[in-house]
Formats: sequence, structure tokens, C-alpha cells
Amino acid sequence: GVGLVRQEFVVANHIGIHPNAVLDPEKVSPEARIIINEKSKNDESPKAFFIRRLSEGIGSIAAAFYPRPVIVRLGDFKSNEYRRLVGGEQFEPEEENPMIGLRGASRYLSPEFRGAFELECEALAHVRNKMGLTNVQLMVPFCRTAEGGKKVIKILKEHGLEKGKDGLKIWVMCELPSNVFAIDEFAEVFDGFSIGSNDLTQLVLGVDRDSGILAKLFDEDNTAVKAAIS
Repeated sequence: GVGLVRQEFVVANHIGIHPNAVLDPEKVSPEARIIINEKSKNDESPKAFFIRRLSEGIGSIAAAFYPRPVIVRLGDFKSNEYRRLVGGEQFEPEEENPMIGLRGASRYLSPEFRGAFELECEALAHVRNKMGLTNVQLMVPFCRTAEGGKKVIKILKEHGLEKGKDGLKIWVMCELPSNVFAIDEFAEVFDGFSIGSNDLTQLVLGVDRDSGILAKLFDEDNTAVKAAIS
């Protein structure tokens, strides 16, 4: 099957619009609104356009490999990356260090961006439940606590993505020290793990992987990193 489908790249390449901008287009600039209206002119609404394009993008990959499993990692853009999408500047905070900021599960659960996550859920539910591509499995990124994982799974279930139903497995990225130290807690919540060595290295060594100044210190073969992985 496919190693990992990164949902945020489907959004960037197939949609190009910030999810909050399709939910609340009146808040974006006139220039952004023109782009949104043009892209969604053949759909009922900008929201419908977003869901259709996301489900088509993921569905085309899942169909190509059916019935082999296709793991879709839920959106993991950082705030600075979301700002680059059309309308993004109106909604995204300017964080000092987006790498450890509002991303992954914490973003899905935040009041400001829960609606954006629900768009993602609707598209994924369409792929599995309407297109019949039940080979799609899900991966939750940057999940800081097991309790946060439970809340994400609850939202997924509310939108037709129930863990265990029709073979749906929900995995979690093991990429935070909290995932390593509390792995038994996370194992009670999720079906399995995938090691995210980039973020794990970043956080074990305290090295911002976006920093060119510290690039030489970013070492996945470091003893501490290998101990966390093992």
C-alpha cells in the first residue's frame, strides 16, 4: 500500500484555500474572495468545493491501491504554512515557533479551527462511506496527550468515522517525548503507532528543525534519539 498520504499536501495542491476561508469567506480580503469564488463557481458553496476536492484527491489515491491499505495522516501544516493558503493570513496566529505551536491534535480541538477539522472529517467520511474506499485508514499527528487523542477520536466518530467500524483503524504518530513516556496510555486509545523521527529528534534534542543555525545538531543517530525510538 501507500506509506503515508499527507492530507495537508492534498489541500495545498488540489485546493489552495484556507479551510476557514471557505467557512467564513466574508472575513477574507476582496482579492482572496475573488479567488475563492472563481475556484468554487461550479459548486454549491466554497465549503462544498473544499470537501469535493479533498475527497477526490484522497479518493483517487485510495482507489489506485484498493484494497491495499492507504494511511491518511490528518492535516499537520503549521500555522506559518496555513498562512500561505488563500485567506490564511486572516485566520492564522503569528507564532514565534510554529513547530511546537498550534498543530496536529491541538489544532483540531481548538475552537478557532475545529470547523476546519470537521471539513476534513466530512471529506474522509465521504471517501470511506460514499465512495466505498474502506481501505483508507487514519493517522493522528502531533498528539500531545492520550486524553487529546480520545477527544479527536470522538469528533471523528461524530462525523461518520468510527474506530473499528468497517475496518477503520486510527493510528497515532509517535513523535513526541510524551508519546514515548506514556506509550501505554496512547496504546489504549489508538490502534497503533508510526514513528515520526523528524519531530522526535527535534524535541528530544531541543533543536528547531527549521533553524539553519542549528542544522548540524539535528542528528537522528544521536544516542538519546535512538533510545527514545527503541
